[in-house]
Amino acid sequence: MPWCSRRRRSGVKQVRETDRVLRSLDPAREAATPADERALTSILSTPAEGAHAGVRRSPRRGRRWLLVSGLATAAAAFALVVTSMWGTAPQPAYAITPKPLAYQAGNRPAAKVLEEIAQRVKGLANDAPHGGTQRFVQESWSLSTRIDGAQVTSAIIPERRTTWKKPDGSQKWTVRTLKPQFQNDAQRERWGAAGSVGADPQEHSDSSGPADMSDPRNHEAPTDPSAMQRWLAEGYETSGPGETFDSVAERLLDRHFSPAQRAALLRALKDTRGITYRGNVEDRAGRVGAAFTVASRYGGLPKEQTLLFDPKNGNLLAYEEELTHDAGKLNVKPPAVVLYITYL
Repeated sequence: MPWCSRRRRSGVKQVRETDRVLRSLDPAREAATPADERALTSILSTPAEGAHAGVRRSPRRGRRWLLVSGLATAAAAFALVVTSMWGTAPQPAYAITPKPLAYQAGNRPAAKVLEEIAQRVKGLANDAPHGGTQRFVQESWSLSTRIDGAQVTSAIIPERRTTWKKPDGSQKWTVRTLKPQFQNDAQRERWGAAGSVGADPQEHSDSSGPADMSDPRNHEAPTDPSAMQRWLAEGYETSGPGETFDSVAERLLDRHFSPAQRAALLRALKDTRGITYRGNVEDRAGRVGAAFTVASRYGGLPKEQTLLFDPKNGNLLAYEEELTHDAGKLNVKPPAVVLYITYL
């Protein structure tokens, strides 16, 4: 059965190819070549071998069942013709994207708020699991969502991913598409005219073997803020604020930090260049979290990356990426959310 959505990619070659093609889409650079387009098309159609898809960095534990930096796959919009089984389908001028979260003015230094949460969290009883199989659930959406090989631009089709992780790092997971979402009736009508792609749920299950414990990224997360900073930087060629936020979002896809580890993470983020506090905001699951944002060009285009933490226990609630003022060759109108994850 055909299934959807950012087919998992792994391997150093695919990671580097994605990075190279994405960089070519930066409007400050030359236009992508036909070879670039062919390379990206190949990446999009290649099933991966690992648990997650890799993107934009040196060899590392495969990542991003959805954090493919939504931009890289979505960039194919300029190169690939969106079709359905009945032929080319009418598509909106700009892809439909979710409404941004309702951020508020924080008016407080991010470092101070992070330290307050860290102090509160460090005194909590240890709630980290010991042994046995752990279960992780996320709901997410990315601009790069694909159904039956075609990029979906006429609807917002989230996914729900459930992962079971054993003590040796081996995993099994199931990804299922959720009900298409729209901001108004006009969007729903356009989606219907385009063939109602994604109306029927699609599901995919897979698994991966034990983790490579020689890789520091698979080691236990440290409880010292400086060591946490180094651990988050493992596997990245550069260490800017965008990479730091990206790493946090990835590492917590299949990990549950203890209170001491969460406190170390919050304190490690205090030194992130340009980090701002955007107040408390309700995430897409209806939970209120403290929002912290950095501006970056991680992935090739200017964007804001936001992490939401539960102010009571320090758990990561959500991660979002939003293009700010330049979409390059992507078919979205900035500002536009291009990726979100809610950690359930």
